Amino acid sequence: MTQSEEITTQQGVSSFGISKSGSDEVIAEIERLEHNICRIPFKSSRLLVNASDDIICINISSAFLDRFLPGDHQAYKRLFLEDKLEKPLMLADVNMQITPEISAILQRLGNSSQSAFSDELLLESKAIELFALQIAQFEQMQTSEMGVVLKKTEVDRMHQAREILIAQTGEQLSLRALAHLVGTNEFNLKRDFKAVFGKTVYAYLNQHKMEQARTMLIDEDITVAETSKKMGYKHATHFTNAFKKYFGFLPNKIKTGKLSLLIFVEDFIALLENFNFLAV
Repeated sequence: MTQSEEITTQQGVSSFGISKSGSDEVIAEIERLEHNICRIPFKSSRLLVNASDDIICINISSAFLDRFLPGDHQAYKRLFLEDKLEKPLMLADVNMQITPEISAILQRLGNSSQSAFSDELLLESKAIELFALQIAQFEQMQTSEMGVVLKKTEVDRMHQAREILIAQTGEQLSLRALAHLVGTNEFNLKRDFKAVFGKTVYAYLNQHKMEQARTMLIDEDITVAETSKKMGYKHATHFTNAFKKYFGFLPNKIKTGKLSLLIFVEDFIALLENFNFLAV
């Protein structure tokens, strides 16, 4: 990356704009609950930020992309091989939507203290995880066969539907009722919601519930049964089954500390090869 360029990954909850220096024309803009990755000719660009909003911008270098993104990947070609360096270049033509999984990472990044080396490692790992999710969403957009082009009013309806879902996580809400609440019908709701967020309504809601449940179990003094009730499950067994299906382990392992991890460095593994090692 040269001194005159930046690669920036942006996740905003409201308006974030980019324009050329000396011009009021907004070349690229990110609205609430959207994210994108852009290449900015830094010295000739101006960032327009609404100071009242929560916006996270992460600068990443070409060395970072070389490490994690293959040179033949469509995203790499889009960012580096297209000759559009005279103006900001957005990875995705249409801004991608912030999912519950991405939202959870943003919350962690926003609360990072960076007071120790371990905090720096955690911050870097979360940035890598975030980048992976963004690239995965970009890939999904590239291969999508839906071809749905929505008007702004339709996109706004889907954001309204999302907010209703989040606000009523623990309550039963039919697709028909949700559609009526946002002024559309069930067919359009299912089609448009997936077009905007990349998931069905219930898949998005399940992802939100699982991410919320994990955060509660880790950060709060709460039982699995209490968490299950808050997430709207009548039976705790249904919640534990859903949790295991999503994360790969039962929620009580978070509360009882039964998750274990051991990492061997390469030299230590080589040392073990010279001994008879018996696992019991």
